[in-house]
Amino acid sequence: MNSSGAISTYNLNNCIYFTIDKERYTPYTTFKGSFIVKNNYEEVISINFLINGTAVHYGSIDMARMTYYAGNYRLDIASRSYTLALGLNQPIPQINSSVTLSNLLSRNVSLKNVTYETGTKSINYIYVLENSTLWDAVVAYSLKAYGKYPYIYKTNEIRINAPSSVRTRNYRKVDVVEIYSGSTLSNLISHIHMKDTEDNYETYNLTDSYATSRDIIRHKQIPLDMQWLADTDMALQSRIDFAKRGTKYKGIKSLEYSGEELFDKFTYTDFNNVSKTGTIHKLNITGRNNNIYTTMFEYTDAY
Repeated sequence: MNSSGAISTYNLNNCIYFTIDKERYTPYTTFKGSFIVKNNYEEVISINFLINGTAVHYGSIDMARMTYYAGNYRLDIASRSYTLALGLNQPIPQINSSVTLSNLLSRNVSLKNVTYETGTKSINYIYVLENSTLWDAVVAYSLKAYGKYPYIYKTNEIRINAPSSVRTRNYRKVDVVEIYSGSTLSNLISHIHMKDTEDNYETYNLTDSYATSRDIIRHKQIPLDMQWLADTDMALQSRIDFAKRGTKYKGIKSLEYSGEELFDKFTYTDFNNVSKTGTIHKLNITGRNNNIYTTMFEYTDAY
């Protein structure tokens, strides 16, 4: 966009480096990259990034910086996908009845460049809380309708169920640069207590044995959750489960990018020379010096 407000589209083919991150619990994709460009761009408002013709990121600009040095312009960009708006917009606090994913979104904020899974089941209602975000409402619907946590698929598509286009790829030893396995206890909650209608915090309680067996003691006190008033067990369990996100993981780093996407399958040979198959729950794609690396992880957690 120039100083007069006119918008133009440019192809940026001379990429110095880029990195893209997608993760099943994060409601947006992140992009960072640097390009050699011919001209000075006054304002950059969006980026649509493709690898070998496959769109892997489309989003607005968090930061764009032009640098001129020795006769060349360099453009550095940081961006998050348009689904970031799900966490920045607040729906009307109210009871939404006969809810599907599509009518939940259409009843509230109209988001540009964001699509969603169609044909999802209708449930009786969800309660949209004060100060909650549109993503909170989507999570509540997803948990109540399917017992699953939603995620962002490809470029800006909100999904709950795995798509029919899931692919399985076999990675040869020669193409695998690194193999990973690990765990984290940093988010665990050991005990959760929810206030009842009499302001008593001892009525609704849940202890997570996974955390306590690992000597993690973290108590959390929460107010009465009207969203789950008809299912207080879910109010507690969903928070315990979310705290377990990504608790254990395994994965690989491979040469090249072959169109990998969240919930695709990957097969490889592990440390012990045993064939393993995983589902992609976290994805990083990085390019530099004419090389592209794809790192993918499978989580073992509540979802």
